[in-house]
Amino acid sequence: MPIERIEVYVDNAKEPIQVLKEPPFKVNFDTTKLPDGDHLMRVVTHYRGGGSEVKEIPFKVSNTPGVAVEGLEEGKEVSGNLEMTIRVGDPDLPPPPSRFPLVGFLVTAVVVLGGVWGFFALNSGFNEVVKEVAKTEAAAEGGHGTPAGGTQTGGGEAVAVDQALLAKGETVFSTNCAGCHQANGAGVPGVFPPLAGNPNLADAEHVVKTVIHGLTTGVTVNGVKYTQPMPGFGQLSDEEVAAVATYIRNSWGNKFGGVKPEQAKAAR
Repeated sequence: MPIERIEVYVDNAKEPIQVLKEPPFKVNFDTTKLPDGDHLMRVVTHYRGGGSEVKEIPFKVSNTPGVAVEGLEEGKEVSGNLEMTIRVGDPDLPPPPSRFPLVGFLVTAVVVLGGVWGFFALNSGFNEVVKEVAKTEAAAEGGHGTPAGGTQTGGGEAVAVDQALLAKGETVFSTNCAGCHQANGAGVPGVFPPLAGNPNLADAEHVVKTVIHGLTTGVTVNGVKYTQPMPGFGQLSDEEVAAVATYIRNSWGNKFGGVKPEQAKAAR
C-alpha cells in the first residue's frame, strides 16, 4: 500500500520531530537535547486511501559523562581528612595509553601465528584432509552445483537471469518497493526487513507469492523478527512480478537466479 507520510514523535510530544513524505525515509534528530534515561520513539505511518500503523521503539539516551569517585566507598564510615580523586569521563579526551605495548603485541602475534602455521605445515594428516576436501568441493561444482546466475527450482531446473527482466525489475522496485525496503535494499531496522543479504530470497516461489499476495504473518530475516505486514501487489502483471522478483534476488550482492513470468502466473 503506497505511503502518504510518516510522522516521527519522541516521548509524549504532540508535534512530530519530523514528517517524511518521500523515500528514502531517513530521520535525524539531536539526542543531546534529551535528558539521559529512557525514552520512546513513535513512528506513525499513514497510507494513501486511509489507514495508519504505529510502531513504538524504546531507547535510552546517555550523553552525560560518567562520574567516578575514588577514595570514598558508598556507605563507608569515615573520619578525619579524606583524600579523594574524582574522575569525569569526557568523550573528547584521548584514550589512556594501552598497558600492553604495541611492539609486545606484534611479537606475541607473530609467535602465535608462526606456531599455528608450523603445526599445520608439518602435520601430514591435516594436509591429506585438505586435499580430500578440495576434491569433494571440485566434484560438487562439476556435477551437482548450481550454474552462476541461476537457482534451483522445485523441479531442479536452473533459471538463468533475464537481463531485460532485471532492468525492468529495477523500475518496478523503485516505484512500488523502495519506499519501505529502501533503494539500497537495506530496509528499515525493526520495521521493514532488508532484502540485501536476505537468505529467504533463495526460494523463488516464496518471493513471487509474497509480491503478489503480501505477507501478514511477519517474517524472520537473519534471526530478526519483523511483524510489519506487507501489502500485496497483485495488480502487477506476471511480467512485472517476475521482473521485480528477479531484481531483488540478484541485487545488493544477492545471486539467487532469475524468475519467469510463468512462475508468477502459477502463483496467483
